[in-house]
Amino acid sequence: MKKIAIILITISLLTGIGARIWYVNKEVDIPPLATFQMGEEVAIEKDIFLDDFENMDGYTVTVNQAEIIPYQDFLAKYNYIDDENAPLFEEDNIHYPEMVYDLQLTIKNTNKTDDLTEHSGINFINYHLTGTDFLMQINDQLYSIANPELEAGMTEGFRLRPESEMDFNLPFFFAPSTNVLPIQTKAVLNDEVYLVVSLYPNVKRILIE
Repeated sequence: MKKIAIILITISLLTGIGARIWYVNKEVDIPPLATFQMGEEVAIEKDIFLDDFENMDGYTVTVNQAEIIPYQDFLAKYNYIDDENAPLFEEDNIHYPEMVYDLQLTIKNTNKTDDLTEHSGINFINYHLTGTDFLMQINDQLYSIANPELEAGMTEGFRLRPESEMDFNLPFFFAPSTNVLPIQTKAVLNDEVYLVVSLYPNVKRILIE
């Protein structure tokens, strides 16, 4: 009898927990998701990533090209000669960028007048490439190599003049042989990979092919 009572109490508790989980989740609003293709001009409008003070209204993002290349090929692509005595990355460093997913994109400011809002513009610090079970980040040093004409680093936001545009190269990196969260090249090639350009109130992402 005691065993039956324990079983009934356990079932009751599990049922209650399940009902609570269902109730909480049903109240969560999932942001609408819009997926765009490479070559499409994506208007950010009033969408943001994390903070209410973000203002990317009037800006658009277009991904023009994408390629996956080894780190040494990436350096050669941008005519960068690494210092053998003081390399950018030591090969035993967990952040060594074995492979680079290099995107070339155009940012455009379609506003007709200058917006003096302090936080208007674009900041690449929130940009990631996402797959089914992996995420790739931009590295500031790689960003500087791929955009040598820019004074500000990847962590610095920027504003464009009204009705102007500018091309950028965004190098996302991954390492198949690392012991910390390795990402295999085959997994990347066989997955759908997205560049997310806003999270709220609308998720906007670009399918990278």
